[in-house]
Amino acid sequence: MKKKIFLFVIVAGLLIFNPISCRVMTLATANIMNIQPKFFYKLVKKESSFNPFAISPQGAIGLGQLMPITINSMLPKQYRFSVYFPPVNLYLSAKYTKKLLLKYQNNWSLTLAAYNWGEGNVNKRLPKKIHSKKNYSEQFFDIPETYNYLTYILKQ
Repeated sequence: MKKKIFLFVIVAGLLIFNPISCRVMTLATANIMNIQPKFFYKLVKKESSFNPFAISPQGAIGLGQLMPITINSMLPKQYRFSVYFPPVNLYLSAKYTKKLLLKYQNNWSLTLAAYNWGEGNVNKRLPKKIHSKKNYSEQFFDIPETYNYLTYILKQ
């Protein structure tokens, strides 16, 4: 019995934590959360290359590279360890993306800039009126990491 449980855990781990499964889960999460799959897929690819164990030098965690402060605002303390589990990390990343989309009136360039550079930084550069379809990437030309991030994700 113990051998069967051990094998089950190994197989389940290989299925859940492998990059191909993470790609499929990314698309499924985008569809479930009703956000544009092509943008969310590229976001996760850019953030972690579908490595569920990715940790950035700044401390961002997992597939969606969520910062600890963002995780703290969305998960009760006793469940924070679960951010390393791909479905949880993708759900939280999608939830945060939806929050930003709502805040920036469904404008993907501002949403992605805030995801990458931070809401506070983006808020300082907001236009008086946000147009949902306009690409505001040029506003971040002087921030190479964010500009390149936007260019990569928003290109057709």
